[in-house]
Amino acid sequence: MSKSGKWKLALLLAIALTITAFAAWKMSRDQVVRAPADIEDYLFWQARELTEFKLSAADKAVGLNGLKGKWSFILFGYTYCPDVCPVTLSTLGRAFKILEANPDAAPEIQGIFISVDPKRDTPQLLKEYATYFNKKFTGVTGSTAELDAFSRQMSVMYTIQAKEPGKADDNYLVSHNSTIFVVDPQGRIYGRFPPPQTPEEIAEIFLKMRAFYNETGKKRWGIF
Repeated sequence: MSKSGKWKLALLLAIALTITAFAAWKMSRDQVVRAPADIEDYLFWQARELTEFKLSAADKAVGLNGLKGKWSFILFGYTYCPDVCPVTLSTLGRAFKILEANPDAAPEIQGIFISVDPKRDTPQLLKEYATYFNKKFTGVTGSTAELDAFSRQMSVMYTIQAKEPGKADDNYLVSHNSTIFVVDPQGRIYGRFPPPQTPEEIAEIFLKMRAFYNETGKKRWGIF
């Protein structure tokens, strides 16, 4: 075979190998890995990436970069909530206490309490309120436009109800979602804990969720 023929053959082989590698990568990327049955109901069928957003804490602005690199437990509410919010935050706080005994998972978790009542809930008040339940909780809020934009990304609805006749202007209730959402270290909506929740359930399922996430990440890049 001439040098020209050998060169052409080598080029064709290189192209074929490249196509094969790309096809294998795409199949691995597109393949839906089935979650274990005991956590399947807690995971979204497909993780959904969040886009940039802006909310405010007492000492910093919180955006997408504030979620990346951590497992974020996000819940919506307001400090004047008479029942659901303190119960849910207390439950999540106790779940964090359980997880803090795990040296691998403990540094990776954070709680984000988002107030949808910016008229009454200042960032400083939210800091005091959220950290009362756990030091790893951050309380944030924003303008109505900022809250609406982020809540739409999370597929969460809330409604500020009209005050009752004869009551003060700042005496009103807010209807809101009581699910705890889980955002993975890539900044994707990954799972959720609908009510009712228990600390033991949250801790146990999260550790399995995290293990599944880590395992699927290894498989995705295994072909290389």
